[in-house]
Amino acid sequence: MRPAQEKVRHYFRVKTQQLRAASALPSVEHSGLAGSHREEFQRLYLREILPRRYEIGRGMVYGSLRHRSREADIVIWDAMNYPSLPMLDHSFFFAEAVRGVIESKSRWSTEDFNDVLLKSQAIRDIVLFPGGPNLDDAVALLQLEVAALHAAREHYGLMLSKPHIATAAVFLAGGSASLTDQSVIPPDAIDNADDCWPDLLLLVEPGRVVLKEYREDGGWLFFFNLGDDALLFFTHALLRLLTERIVSTEAPFYFETYAPDVLETEPFMVIPFRPTRPVPSRSPLWHSS
Repeated sequence: MRPAQEKVRHYFRVKTQQLRAASALPSVEHSGLAGSHREEFQRLYLREILPRRYEIGRGMVYGSLRHRSREADIVIWDAMNYPSLPMLDHSFFFAEAVRGVIESKSRWSTEDFNDVLLKSQAIRDIVLFPGGPNLDDAVALLQLEVAALHAAREHYGLMLSKPHIATAAVFLAGGSASLTDQSVIPPDAIDNADDCWPDLLLLVEPGRVVLKEYREDGGWLFFFNLGDDALLFFTHALLRLLTERIVSTEAPFYFETYAPDVLETEPFMVIPFRPTRPVPSRSPLWHSS
Protein backbone atom coordinates (compact mmCIF):
# COMPACT_ATOMS: atom_id res chain seq x y z
CA MET A 1 0.00 0.00 0.00
CA ARG A 2 1.32 3.46 -0.93
CA PRO A 3 2.07 5.95 1.90
CA ALA A 4 -0.78 8.31 0.92
CA GLN A 5 -3.29 5.46 0.76
CA GLU A 6 -2.13 4.17 4.14
CA LYS A 7 -2.50 7.64 5.71
CA VAL A 8 -6.00 8.15 4.29
CA ARG A 9 -7.17 4.74 5.44
CA HIS A 10 -5.67 5.23 8.91
CA TYR A 11 -7.33 8.66 9.26
CA PHE A 12 -10.82 7.30 8.63
CA ARG A 13 -10.25 4.30 10.89
CA VAL A 14 -9.30 6.63 13.75
CA LYS A 15 -12.43 8.71 13.10
CA THR A 16 -14.46 5.48 13.16
CA GLN A 17 -13.05 4.62 16.58
CA GLN A 18 -14.02 8.10 17.80
CA LEU A 19 -17.58 7.68 16.54
CA ARG A 20 -17.84 4.28 18.22
CA ALA A 21 -16.49 5.79 21.44
CA ALA A 22 -19.14 8.52 21.24
CA SER A 23 -21.84 5.86 21.00
CA ALA A 24 -20.49 4.18 24.15
CA LEU A 25 -20.64 7.31 26.30
CA PRO A 26 -22.43 6.77 29.62
CA SER A 27 -26.08 7.74 29.48
CA VAL A 28 -27.31 10.74 31.36
CA GLU A 29 -30.65 11.39 33.00
CA HIS A 30 -31.91 13.24 29.96
CA SER A 31 -31.43 11.05 26.89
CA GLY A 32 -31.70 14.09 24.64
CA LEU A 33 -28.48 15.51 26.10
CA ALA A 34 -26.53 12.37 25.19
CA GLY A 35 -28.09 12.36 21.74
CA SER A 36 -27.22 16.02 21.19
CA HIS A 37 -23.61 15.33 22.13
CA ARG A 38 -23.36 12.49 19.60
CA GLU A 39 -24.97 14.61 16.88
CA GLU A 40 -22.55 17.47 17.57
CA PHE A 41 -19.63 15.06 17.32
CA GLN A 42 -20.80 14.06 13.84
CA ARG A 43 -21.29 17.69 12.87
CA LEU A 44 -17.70 18.42 13.94
CA TYR A 45 -16.47 15.51 11.80
CA LEU A 46 -18.36 16.81 8.76
CA ARG A 47 -17.09 20.36 9.26
CA GLU A 48 -13.54 18.99 9.20
CA ILE A 49 -13.91 16.88 6.06
CA LEU A 50 -16.38 18.70 3.79
CA PRO A 51 -15.35 21.54 1.45
CA ARG A 52 -15.81 25.02 2.92
CA ARG A 53 -18.70 25.93 0.63
CA TYR A 54 -20.90 23.71 2.81
CA GLU A 55 -22.18 24.79 6.20
CA ILE A 56 -23.45 22.32 8.80
CA GLY A 57 -26.54 23.14 10.84
CA ARG A 58 -29.63 21.76 12.51
CA GLY A 59 -33.26 22.73 12.03
CA MET A 60 -36.11 22.53 9.54
CA VAL A 61 -36.06 22.55 5.75
CA TYR A 62 -38.94 24.44 4.12
CA GLY A 63 -40.11 24.31 0.53
CA SER A 64 -42.01 27.21 -1.03
CA LEU A 65 -45.18 25.09 -1.06
CA ARG A 66 -46.68 23.37 1.98
CA HIS A 67 -43.99 20.70 2.38
CA ARG A 68 -41.31 20.87 5.05
CA SER A 69 -38.99 18.45 6.77
CA ARG A 70 -39.24 17.19 10.29
CA GLU A 71 -36.61 18.36 12.76
CA ALA A 72 -33.33 17.53 11.02
CA ASP A 73 -30.28 16.50 13.06
CA ILE A 74 -27.72 17.56 10.45
CA VAL A 75 -28.43 19.91 7.52
CA ILE A 76 -25.74 20.42 4.87
CA TRP A 77 -26.42 23.60 2.92
CA ASP A 78 -24.67 25.85 0.41
CA ALA A 79 -23.65 28.81 2.57
CA MET A 80 -21.75 30.48 -0.27
CA ASN A 81 -24.85 31.17 -2.32
CA TYR A 82 -27.87 31.04 -0.01
CA PRO A 83 -29.02 32.46 3.33
CA SER A 84 -30.67 30.73 6.28
CA LEU A 85 -32.97 32.22 8.91
CA PRO A 86 -31.93 31.63 12.56
CA MET A 87 -35.06 31.53 14.73
CA LEU A 88 -35.69 31.15 18.45
CA ASP A 89 -36.38 27.43 18.45
CA HIS A 90 -34.70 26.25 15.23
CA SER A 91 -32.96 27.35 12.05
CA PHE A 92 -35.04 27.82 8.91
CA PHE A 93 -33.34 26.41 5.80
CA PHE A 94 -34.58 27.14 2.29
CA ALA A 95 -35.01 23.91 0.35
CA GLU A 96 -33.13 25.32 -2.66
CA ALA A 97 -30.10 25.90 -0.41
CA VAL A 98 -29.97 22.44 1.14
CA ARG A 99 -27.81 19.76 -0.43
CA GLY A 100 -28.21 16.98 2.12
CA VAL A 101 -29.90 16.02 5.38
CA ILE A 102 -28.50 13.40 7.77
CA GLU A 103 -30.43 11.71 10.53
CA SER A 104 -28.26 10.68 13.49
CA LYS A 105 -29.23 7.71 15.66
CA SER A 106 -27.42 6.36 18.72
CA ARG A 107 -28.42 2.70 18.32
CA TRP A 108 -30.11 0.60 15.68
CA SER A 109 -33.71 -0.37 16.34
CA THR A 110 -36.71 -1.11 14.17
CA GLU A 111 -38.47 1.92 15.64
CA ASP A 112 -35.57 4.25 14.82
CA PHE A 113 -35.19 2.80 11.33
CA ASN A 114 -38.88 3.48 10.69
CA ASP A 115 -38.32 7.02 11.97
CA VAL A 116 -35.49 7.42 9.43
CA LEU A 117 -37.82 6.24 6.64
CA LEU A 118 -40.50 8.76 7.67
CA LYS A 119 -38.03 11.65 7.87
CA SER A 120 -36.44 10.74 4.55
CA GLN A 121 -39.87 10.76 2.89
CA ALA A 122 -40.62 14.20 4.38
CA ILE A 123 -37.46 15.50 2.67
CA ARG A 124 -38.26 13.65 -0.56
CA ASP A 125 -41.71 15.26 -0.67
CA ILE A 126 -40.28 18.78 -0.74
CA VAL A 127 -40.69 20.31 -4.20
CA LEU A 128 -37.70 22.35 -5.37
CA PHE A 129 -38.15 25.48 -7.47
CA PRO A 130 -34.72 26.60 -8.71
CA GLY A 131 -34.71 30.27 -9.72
CA GLY A 132 -33.64 29.47 -13.26
CA PRO A 133 -30.90 27.76 -15.26
CA ASN A 134 -27.50 27.73 -13.60
CA LEU A 135 -24.06 27.71 -15.21
CA ASP A 136 -24.11 23.94 -15.62
CA ASP A 137 -27.46 24.15 -17.46
CA ALA A 138 -26.14 26.94 -19.70
CA VAL A 139 -23.08 24.87 -20.66
CA ALA A 140 -25.28 21.85 -21.38
CA LEU A 141 -27.46 23.99 -23.66
CA LEU A 142 -24.39 25.23 -25.52
CA GLN A 143 -23.25 21.63 -25.97
CA LEU A 144 -26.68 20.81 -27.38
CA GLU A 145 -26.42 23.73 -29.80
CA VAL A 146 -23.06 22.46 -31.05
CA ALA A 147 -24.40 18.91 -31.41
CA ALA A 148 -27.43 20.24 -33.33
CA LEU A 149 -25.19 22.18 -35.70
CA HIS A 150 -23.05 19.12 -36.37
CA ALA A 151 -26.12 16.95 -36.97
CA ALA A 152 -27.99 19.64 -38.92
CA ARG A 153 -31.01 19.18 -36.65
CA GLU A 154 -33.30 21.55 -34.78
CA HIS A 155 -34.16 21.20 -31.13
CA TYR A 156 -36.55 22.61 -28.55
CA GLY A 157 -34.03 22.76 -25.72
CA LEU A 158 -33.56 20.43 -22.77
CA MET A 159 -35.91 18.60 -20.44
CA LEU A 160 -34.37 18.96 -16.98
CA SER A 161 -35.08 16.86 -13.91
CA LYS A 162 -32.96 18.05 -10.99
CA PRO A 163 -31.74 15.80 -8.15
CA HIS A 164 -33.78 15.82 -4.96
CA ILE A 165 -32.25 16.84 -1.64
CA ALA A 166 -29.93 14.02 -0.61
CA THR A 167 -30.81 12.05 2.51
CA ALA A 168 -28.58 9.95 4.76
CA ALA A 169 -28.70 8.26 8.15
CA VAL A 170 -26.05 7.13 10.62
CA PHE A 171 -26.55 4.51 13.34
CA LEU A 172 -23.60 4.60 15.75
CA ALA A 173 -24.23 1.30 17.54
CA GLY A 174 -26.11 -1.94 17.00
CA GLY A 175 -27.42 -3.38 13.76
CA SER A 176 -24.95 -6.26 13.44
CA ALA A 177 -27.71 -8.63 12.29
CA SER A 178 -29.71 -5.96 10.45
CA LEU A 179 -29.94 -5.44 6.69
CA THR A 180 -27.96 -8.63 6.10
CA ASP A 181 -30.60 -10.36 4.02
CA GLN A 182 -33.67 -9.22 2.11
CA SER A 183 -35.86 -11.45 4.27
CA VAL A 184 -35.14 -9.25 7.36
CA ILE A 185 -36.06 -6.01 5.56
CA PRO A 186 -39.73 -4.93 5.71
CA PRO A 187 -41.24 -5.35 2.22
CA ASP A 188 -42.84 -1.89 2.45
CA ALA A 189 -39.39 -0.32 2.87
CA ILE A 190 -38.32 -1.81 -0.46
CA ASP A 191 -41.61 -1.21 -2.28
CA ASN A 192 -41.47 2.45 -1.24
CA ALA A 193 -37.69 2.82 -1.46
CA ASP A 194 -37.85 5.68 -3.95
CA ASP A 195 -39.96 7.71 -1.50
CA CYS A 196 -38.54 6.79 1.90
CA TRP A 197 -35.22 4.92 1.80
CA PRO A 198 -32.29 7.31 2.43
CA ASP A 199 -29.77 7.78 -0.36
CA LEU A 200 -27.00 6.70 2.01
CA LEU A 201 -27.09 4.65 5.21
CA LEU A 202 -24.20 3.88 7.60
CA LEU A 203 -24.18 1.38 10.46
CA VAL A 204 -20.95 2.28 12.24
CA GLU A 205 -20.58 -0.66 14.63
CA PRO A 206 -20.82 -3.50 12.05
CA GLY A 207 -19.29 -1.34 9.31
CA ARG A 208 -22.22 -1.68 6.90
CA VAL A 209 -23.21 0.82 4.20
CA VAL A 210 -26.30 0.92 1.98
CA LEU A 211 -26.20 3.08 -1.14
CA LYS A 212 -29.28 3.98 -3.19
CA GLU A 213 -28.66 4.68 -6.87
CA TYR A 214 -30.71 5.44 -9.97
CA ARG A 215 -29.69 4.02 -13.32
CA GLU A 216 -31.27 3.69 -16.75
CA ASP A 217 -32.71 0.31 -15.78
CA GLY A 218 -34.33 1.53 -12.55
CA GLY A 219 -33.46 2.04 -8.90
CA TRP A 220 -31.06 -0.10 -6.91
CA LEU A 221 -30.07 -0.60 -3.28
CA PHE A 222 -26.45 -1.75 -2.87
CA PHE A 223 -25.39 -3.30 0.45
CA PHE A 224 -21.71 -3.34 1.50
CA ASN A 225 -19.83 -4.91 4.41
CA LEU A 226 -16.75 -2.73 4.91
CA GLY A 227 -15.80 -3.13 8.57
CA ASP A 228 -13.41 -0.42 9.78
CA ASP A 229 -13.39 1.20 6.32
CA ALA A 230 -17.14 1.91 6.23
CA LEU A 231 -16.73 5.58 7.23
CA LEU A 232 -14.30 6.16 4.35
CA PHE A 233 -16.77 4.59 1.91
CA PHE A 234 -19.65 6.59 3.42
CA THR A 235 -17.75 9.89 3.18
CA HIS A 236 -16.79 9.18 -0.42
CA ALA A 237 -20.43 8.46 -1.31
CA LEU A 238 -21.62 11.56 0.57
CA LEU A 239 -19.21 13.77 -1.39
CA ARG A 240 -20.60 12.31 -4.61
CA LEU A 241 -24.19 13.04 -3.54
CA LEU A 242 -23.33 16.63 -2.63
CA THR A 243 -21.31 17.26 -5.80
CA GLU A 244 -24.21 16.08 -7.96
CA ARG A 245 -26.27 18.90 -6.41
CA ILE A 246 -23.90 21.84 -6.97
CA VAL A 247 -22.17 23.61 -9.84
CA SER A 248 -18.42 23.22 -9.52
CA THR A 249 -15.71 25.18 -11.36
CA GLU A 250 -13.11 22.50 -10.66
CA ALA A 251 -13.07 18.77 -11.31
CA PRO A 252 -14.81 17.06 -8.38
CA PHE A 253 -12.59 15.32 -5.84
CA TYR A 254 -13.37 11.93 -4.40
CA PHE A 255 -11.10 9.28 -2.90
CA GLU A 256 -10.74 6.78 -5.78
CA THR A 257 -6.97 7.16 -6.22
CA TYR A 258 -6.32 7.26 -2.47
CA ALA A 259 -8.37 4.23 -1.43
CA PRO A 260 -9.09 2.13 -4.54
CA ASP A 261 -9.19 -1.21 -2.71
CA VAL A 262 -11.90 0.08 -0.35
CA LEU A 263 -14.02 1.94 -2.88
CA GLU A 264 -14.01 -0.93 -5.36
CA THR A 265 -15.55 -3.32 -2.81
CA GLU A 266 -18.35 -5.38 -4.33
CA PRO A 267 -21.78 -5.31 -2.64
CA PHE A 268 -22.84 -8.47 -0.85
CA MET A 269 -26.50 -7.84 -1.75
CA VAL A 270 -28.31 -5.84 -4.44
CA ILE A 271 -32.05 -5.14 -4.33
CA PRO A 272 -33.90 -3.44 -7.20
CA PHE A 273 -36.80 -1.06 -6.62
CA ARG A 274 -39.23 0.78 -8.88
CA PRO A 275 -38.74 4.56 -9.14
CA THR A 276 -42.05 6.36 -8.63
CA ARG A 277 -40.76 9.89 -9.30
CA PRO A 278 -38.78 11.48 -12.13
CA VAL A 279 -35.17 10.32 -12.16
CA PRO A 280 -32.56 13.13 -12.38
CA SER A 281 -31.74 13.62 -16.04
CA ARG A 282 -31.05 16.13 -18.80
CA SER A 283 -32.71 15.07 -22.09
CA PRO A 284 -32.54 16.92 -25.43
CA LEU A 285 -35.89 17.68 -27.09
CA TRP A 286 -35.27 17.23 -30.80
CA HIS A 287 -37.51 18.74 -33.46
CA SER A 288 -39.20 15.98 -35.49
CA SER A 289 -39.55 16.76 -39.17
